Amino acid sequence: MRKSTVVLIGLGRIASSLEKDPYRNKPCTHAGVLFSGWGKKNFQFIGGIEPNADKRDSFSKQWKLSPELLHEDWEDWKKFKQIPDLAIISSPSESHYRNALDCIEFGIQNLLIEKPVCETFVQAKDLDKFARKKGVRIWVNHERRYHPKYAWAKSVIESGKYGEVRTIRASVLTSALAPGRAYKGRTGPLFHDGTHAVDLIYWLLGKPDRVRSSLTRRKGIPVEDRAVAFLEYKSGPIVFLEAGGARDYFQFEMDIMTEKARILLSNDGMKLFESRPSRIYKGFNSLTEVSFPEKSFLGSNPFENLYSSIRKVLTGKSESMTGDISENLNIMELLHRIKTKAEIQTVSEI
Repeated sequence: MRKSTVVLIGLGRIASSLEKDPYRNKPCTHAGVLFSGWGKKNFQFIGGIEPNADKRDSFSKQWKLSPELLHEDWEDWKKFKQIPDLAIISSPSESHYRNALDCIEFGIQNLLIEKPVCETFVQAKDLDKFARKKGVRIWVNHERRYHPKYAWAKSVIESGKYGEVRTIRASVLTSALAPGRAYKGRTGPLFHDGTHAVDLIYWLLGKPDRVRSSLTRRKGIPVEDRAVAFLEYKSGPIVFLEAGGARDYFQFEMDIMTEKARILLSNDGMKLFESRPSRIYKGFNSLTEVSFPEKSFLGSNPFENLYSSIRKVLTGKSESMTGDISENLNIMELLHRIKTKAEIQTVSEI
């Protein structure tokens, strides 16, 4: 079976350089998958687009590629390059919308876009409309959907084994003191990082019936330092969400409490607690930690699982996959509701 041809747009952090992080489970970038043993058997990298010359140079050295494969912009590419089967948009958030439109106008039929799919809900709606008109498939990389333990949590919740979800505490905590991309662009930590938590909330529970929220901003800074939201569902669950938070650390955590269990999913590890007869209170049940299931219908690496799903669609082995543009419209709408309904507090410093 022939390989799926790929162009990579944006050759920076999530595209490539994070692969140099010695602590991360590999592959952890788009290039890391494409140039892995499995990736080379299924995908053919035919070029990259990156306006920053230093990033192009670093990318070509890291993956031992000819500099001729890497281009400054679309006009340079269009002069002599073929239309790939798949375009991966891993450029900064503010360029996702324009890059996606360029890909579609060029005739590319399949796009994988880094989160958030666009800067705003309005842009996302416009992109979806244009893609539908042209018959283009778009997926968005919220890679935790492809993590085996997050996928297990979704399946066990849907099975009803532990009863109904009662409460979720979701936190994506970052530092405005050492902020990274979230505070440099126009998206802010809610859209840039909080999108992962909102994606999982929607994936597990769907659209909330009521949203209350607040934002904290510093004077002269267009994006929030902290976003807090309280989401309510008529079916019963409530969700507490915090993004940003002005912490001197990074922390992602989903603390899911059901009628009979607690499922803790975080970057620091996964824990599972079940309701068992208490050893400290006679006649009561307490939460007792048990072993987290090791088996899953997915492989161990989220990035590989994502690309495996894409490959199945491209080769006709599957008709659809999780995380497409229609789902992301709902996620962007929820982010939009949190932001636009928020009470805003402006402070002089954090």
